[in-house]
Amino acid sequence: MNINIKQANIKNSLFLAYKYDQYVKNAKKSASESSDAPIHDDLRNAFSALIPHFAFICEEIKESDCQDRLNNPDDELPEEHILLKYKTHGFTISGQGDSEGVTISGTKRLESGKVLSLNTPFLKFEDYNDYYFMAELREAIDNLKSEVYEYLEGKQAPPKQQAMELEEEEVAM
Repeated sequence: MNINIKQANIKNSLFLAYKYDQYVKNAKKSASESSDAPIHDDLRNAFSALIPHFAFICEEIKESDCQDRLNNPDDELPEEHILLKYKTHGFTISGQGDSEGVTISGTKRLESGKVLSLNTPFLKFEDYNDYYFMAELREAIDNLKSEVYEYLEGKQAPPKQQAMELEEEEVAM
């Protein structure tokens, strides 16, 4: 049995809706699901890894800013850094073979405090001339698809009460 994640969207900042194709023998079954299980931090971080790509593809940051963030993903950003205005919450993979690619969905917090929703243009995975950071984007999408698969297999945030008990145990040590 083989599952291919095609789309995922964070809902209400906490849950996940996703679509996938499941291949059993020579038959393909497409499914859409939504869950009320809270997403795990690893999944949230995998979505966050798309932010520099999202901002650059939407022509909101320069290539050098994107490169810097991709080279230093764990560096804490200063309070007023431009990338902190962006969030990514979804992706859609469409096309097949050489025409397969991705669209990323996210938001930008405006100076007014309002939120602007944006989708990147569709980018073919095989078109390295169209997007300089395609190898890094593919890696981020593959990681995100793995996290979505783990979510669908049951990996989720620990229940609040259990998380509080774990924190209390850590403090006691």
